[in-house]
Amino acid sequence: MEKRSSKRWRSRLRSAKLFDASQRFLVECRIMDLSPSGARLKPESDRPLPLELRYHDEDKIFAPAALIWIRKREIGIRFLDEAAAEGEATDPKPLDAELRNASPSAESRTMSDATRT
Repeated sequence: MEKRSSKRWRSRLRSAKLFDASQRFLVECRIMDLSPSGARLKPESDRPLPLELRYHDEDKIFAPAALIWIRKREIGIRFLDEAAAEGEATDPKPLDAELRNASPSAESRTMSDATRT
C-alpha cells in the first residue's frame, strides 16, 4: 500500500469557488478531498477552466492553484506558492506537451500505412 506524506481530509458537503487570475468567478465546486498541497473538486458545471486558477473556501482566500487533471466530472488542483503564481518561479511543462503538439514522425506514419494494407 502506498504511504502518503501529507495529511488529507475528506470533506462533508463543503464547497469552494474557483476564480480566474483576474479574480473573476468561474464555478462553484464541491470539495471531495482536500490536502495542504491540493484538492479534488467536483465543479457544478462543465464550464472550461483555465490552467491557472484562484481557489477560495472558508480557510483559504484566493489561493493560487493550477489545474492538474480532469476525470469523470472531477478536477484535481495543486496549490501554488505566491512566487509561482506571480511568475517568479517556472512551472514544469507537462511531460506529454511535446507529444500533443508535434506532428506524427515518419516512423509512425510508416507504421500506420503498413496497417492499412
